[in-house]
Amino acid sequence: MRGEEEELYKEREERIQTAVNLGVPDRVPVICSEYQYAGAYAGVSSKDFMTDNEKMMMALEKFHLEFQLDMHTRPPLPMSLLTMVIAEPCLVRYPWEGTPFNSTHQLIETEIMKEEDYEYAYKNGYVQTLIKLLPKIRPNVPEVLKKFFDDMESASRMVTSNLERLKKLGIPCFAGGGMESPLGVLSLMRSYAKFCLDTYRHSDIVACTVEKFTEEIAQLAIASCKLSSIPRALIGLHRECSSFSTLRHFEQIGFPQIKRLVDLLSKEGIIAILHCDGDWTLNLPYLKELPKGRCVLELDASTDIFKAKELLGDSICIDGNLTEVMLTFGTPAKIEDHCKKLINIVGERGGFILKGTPPREAKPENIRAMINTVKTYGVYKA
Repeated sequence: MRGEEEELYKEREERIQTAVNLGVPDRVPVICSEYQYAGAYAGVSSKDFMTDNEKMMMALEKFHLEFQLDMHTRPPLPMSLLTMVIAEPCLVRYPWEGTPFNSTHQLIETEIMKEEDYEYAYKNGYVQTLIKLLPKIRPNVPEVLKKFFDDMESASRMVTSNLERLKKLGIPCFAGGGMESPLGVLSLMRSYAKFCLDTYRHSDIVACTVEKFTEEIAQLAIASCKLSSIPRALIGLHRECSSFSTLRHFEQIGFPQIKRLVDLLSKEGIIAILHCDGDWTLNLPYLKELPKGRCVLELDASTDIFKAKELLGDSICIDGNLTEVMLTFGTPAKIEDHCKKLINIVGERGGFILKGTPPREAKPENIRAMINTVKTYGVYKA
């Protein structure tokens, strides 16, 4: 890494980490969920971006060198059927398998794990349950167990190489690794409909299984962060919110796993990036129990981000929330106005990262408006 890129890397890392620590950096940091948009911007098809490491890396480099965000969001790795299965233990359909060619991959929920599998799951844990069910999750992969372990070893080497390649360009990574939540992977294996019935009929068994999975999933996230040397882990929380779960079940199952995950990661010096899809407005007060400065709360447009700042701004860094719709159908002027509102309210006193989520169809002028507004308007006054 040349001196200029090394300084840029350190500057960006310090800016993000200061915000994560609830401090006031030189300006509001800005990042993107770039994995859908970068391929489109570089003229790379979804299929090539998802399966060809060199084309994926070329697209990411082009995107970040031209837009100059503060970080890329997660360790770059092509989406093979078996590297994906750890965090998405369900059937999948790629864009070239019957869905629009340039769409993202689709999760197909069906009952992979049967009700009678719960006893095995809460006795043996997530990894052993995944291995047991792997032939059903990837039915078209021959010698699936051998290939699974081979692919995971290869993926580790590829991630390390790709991260170093971006680092040499002065581009840090926000999340060094991560996992879907214990409740999330269990729900995917059972299917959402069956899982909902389980939480009513067998809530104690579900709670025990989630608790058993939590320790292992924390260790998987910790291992990926240590591999990347980045002390921030993304935890996918897609089904814990009020859009999917009652508050009673959140209290009984969802929130205890979150607290335990944060605690386990924190003991290893790792920040938990809580990726909270759906409407978390009713769940926000519970998050006040989480340790101060040990989490990032990542929100989409379903949650009132201003309410989140009001309730949690002195204890949790918040990131969000330029949405797919706004970046696709909005105008640069509207983007600028929304960014200024976020900076003024959510960015007050620091602890805020402005994040955009551009789909393949997003307008480049809208992404530039987001970045330019942060870099000109988002500077903290001394």
